[in-house]
Amino acid sequence: MRTLSLLALLATAGCTGESGPTEGATKAWETSGTLVIAVQEDMDNLIPIVSQSAADSYVEGAVYFGTIDSGFDCSLKKIPALATDWEWSDDGTVIKLTLREDITWEDGTPMTAKDIAFSYDLVRDPDVASPRISYVQHGIEGKFPVVIDDTHLEFHFTHAYDRDTQMSHITALPALPEHLLGEADRGSLRKHAFGKSPMPSGSWKLAKHEAGQRMVLEPNWNFTGPDEYKPKLNRVILRVIPEYATRLIELEKGTIDLMQSVQFEDVDRLAKEHPNLRLVRRGWRSMDYIAWNQQNDLFKDAKVRRALTTAMDIDHMMGQLLTSESGEVYGKRSTGTITPALCGVHNDDIQPLPYNVEQAKTLLAEAGWTDTDGDGFVDKDGKKLSFTLTTNNGNPRRAKASVFIQDYLKQAGVEVNIEQLAANSFFENLRKKDYDAALSGWSAGLFVDPSTIWHSDVVRGIDPQSVNGDTPNCNDEVTDNCVEKRYEFNFVSYSNPKADELIEKGLHTPVPEESAPIWREMQQVIYDDQPYTFLWWMDEVIAVDSRFEDTTINVLSPFGNLHEWSVPADKIKYER
Repeated sequence: MRTLSLLALLATAGCTGESGPTEGATKAWETSGTLVIAVQEDMDNLIPIVSQSAADSYVEGAVYFGTIDSGFDCSLKKIPALATDWEWSDDGTVIKLTLREDITWEDGTPMTAKDIAFSYDLVRDPDVASPRISYVQHGIEGKFPVVIDDTHLEFHFTHAYDRDTQMSHITALPALPEHLLGEADRGSLRKHAFGKSPMPSGSWKLAKHEAGQRMVLEPNWNFTGPDEYKPKLNRVILRVIPEYATRLIELEKGTIDLMQSVQFEDVDRLAKEHPNLRLVRRGWRSMDYIAWNQQNDLFKDAKVRRALTTAMDIDHMMGQLLTSESGEVYGKRSTGTITPALCGVHNDDIQPLPYNVEQAKTLLAEAGWTDTDGDGFVDKDGKKLSFTLTTNNGNPRRAKASVFIQDYLKQAGVEVNIEQLAANSFFENLRKKDYDAALSGWSAGLFVDPSTIWHSDVVRGIDPQSVNGDTPNCNDEVTDNCVEKRYEFNFVSYSNPKADELIEKGLHTPVPEESAPIWREMQQVIYDDQPYTFLWWMDEVIAVDSRFEDTTINVLSPFGNLHEWSVPADKIKYER
């Protein structure tokens, strides 16, 4: 999604003639072969508490040894990694973790409970402005966590809540090295050199980063963890190719081995013409939406937002954009940001707003928008209803959807201008709320914590630790007891007291059977408000060269468990 020169786009990633480990390292086990993955965007920042792009998460998942691993079957399944054991207190307000004692950072410094504690202290620090602030908001300050010794720590919560969510809050972020970042300026952490060149604790290291071109992962020969985590491949190259058409050409030429988000119109042809490719469906992890920035006066009225949604034939767009040539449909209507993969939590009963241009015009008129000058566009107080719809470049589905949306809204008397930006600029503008409307998407969380997206984006209230758990409102000033929480992923400045109430209630209800109806009600409240036009969930298709074995492609990751991937000796394409 970032800009890239034509020369770099056409360059072959798998260079031959290279051999041996990274300079200065000693090869500690046998490896062979190279996996070349095409990605839309370059990495931006590999400090997990502030990173936000998909490319960041891919590299972080390889270079850091996670606190736990995960499986998924309607809900997350917890698998030991750095943490070998965990247990809850009887009242569900304390989780005790036991850690491995053999994991070190690449420089040989032991990875300990102190690193985890340091990382969560960073998340809590307002100077850092971490978008993961919701991970710590239910923890007791000073006890989140408590370090018992190097391999034991406890997380103390103000209350019990869903155990998958609780565990994810304390394990989803990999630990950072306190001995390297302990003295860093927290206010400028996003700009720290570590974010571009992190020290690994996992079995891979970022051996090379050529900005805008590629990221090269090689085995971390100083990895001290279990043998089963040691990579079998020599290298994994993530080539930055923003344009879909170029990614597709490279896939068909065989100069990349794995491509995400194959456009559904290409699936049947690829299956027929390229039998060497496996085409794998991931499940309901990815969704598209249109964000209506409520800092813009145009979108503050829910009637306007509902009118805009009603004016779009979303089912027709799905037929055009999410359907293969043989008629196979790879999408379903979305009514929220909780994935249908979370069985029992997703609200299957929400009825999507039907396509009805006349009803859209009626809603706009009720909000004061009518065509008073006969130019075909509605206006109010002398101002035409006109805005810019921004999306990221390199995504043909969203580019085509933008044109559909523009045409649909024109029929309702709304003028839409289309803008495409490089990914880093696009997502930074979302975070800063510097846009009118945005066609974007989420890779959905697999545990339930809607607060990061839907809780009022700036909340002031009494620190619960200072008043024995009571949380009355306070004035607009931030004092010792009056704290401010910001939810940077609430890109639209959505604020509904009822939604806030249900989010808090759901996060205070530890029994899943009791919290599920709360989450379903919350989804209905948000859908009624239409802060997004929720478009669709996609069963993303991943294309991978079939010479690779022991591959993991599922709802958790488009290329998970990279340490397990391998190539038989007679199918190796690149020596490295």
